[in-house]
Amino acid sequence: MTEKKNVKLMVNGIHCNGCANKIKNGLSSLDSESHVDVNVATGEVRVSYNGNKSTLSEIKNIISNVGFSVESVELE
Repeated sequence: MTEKKNVKLMVNGIHCNGCANKIKNGLSSLDSESHVDVNVATGEVRVSYNGNKSTLSEIKNIISNVGFSVESVELE
C-alpha cells in the first residue's frame, strides 16, 4: 500500500522560475508518484511523495545538492 506523505518546506534562495525548475528537476528523481509545487514569491516548496519509496531526508538533501537551503519543514 502506498504511504502518501505531504510536506511543506521553506527554502532560501528561490528567486525565479529557473530556481523553481532546478528544484523540481532535482526532486523528479524521487519516485514516479511524487508531485512538487514551488512558489517563487514565498519560497515555499510543497512535496507529495510515497513514504515507502522516499524520505524527508532525501528531499532535503536533494534541495541542498541543487544549491538551496531548507529553512523549515512542516509535515501536512
